[in-house]
Amino acid sequence: MPQSYSRHQTDAVFYLQHGLLPALVMAVLLGLIAGFKLDGTLATILYDSQGQSWALKDYFWLETVIHQGGRMFFALLYIALLCCCLLPDFKQHRGPLVYLTLSIFIALVSINLLKKISGVPCPWSVNFLGGSQDMIEWFQGFNGDSGCFPAGHASSGYAWVALYFFALMVCPALKYHGLLFGMALGLIYGIAQQLRGAHFLSHDLSTLAVCWFVPMLIYPIFSSNLVSVSDQKRMEPPHENEKT
Repeated sequence: MPQSYSRHQTDAVFYLQHGLLPALVMAVLLGLIAGFKLDGTLATILYDSQGQSWALKDYFWLETVIHQGGRMFFALLYIALLCCCLLPDFKQHRGPLVYLTLSIFIALVSINLLKKISGVPCPWSVNFLGGSQDMIEWFQGFNGDSGCFPAGHASSGYAWVALYFFALMVCPALKYHGLLFGMALGLIYGIAQQLRGAHFLSHDLSTLAVCWFVPMLIYPIFSSNLVSVSDQKRMEPPHENEKT
């Protein structure tokens, strides 16, 4: 990826670097997971390591701290983001802040809509993992009977990868910091849920894909009418004491 993306670059270059290439990587990873049955293999390892049960399902640090506490943490972050959109102190960055707020909202709504039509069961519901349902790969079931795919809780972490695109608008040097924050939070939530038997690996990877492509797709709409902070500074007239 380039060091920054400016409004002078073409949309084709942007979509190639942030759309097509990540899509190919995601497709390969999801294909490998399905082809080698990695969802079932990894879940079986976790299941067997807990004494052929999901002993960690109600474990305090996973259920109370990361699962329930993670929801509260997301809510606090999102409320703070909404406040920033309204406060006059952040007027200079209101456009990018609205973009970030909207990106996260659309990503979460998309995840929930997919869950409503998904027939992919959770690991703890699969017959060879202590449940009663047949194993269905991530691409096979969309009959609306399960609602376990993609991963909902991990989306409250991965949704913040939109900070990468937000940083491209206001401070490109910080874009990877934003990406790292969203990736780290999503991984923590996702791994915790896998340990509890709530999701397969492909569920989390699919959630990451949605949370990446939603802000990527709407980024050009907002960025076309915006300039970065550095550009704004270059456009500002010199102060009186700087004039010669």
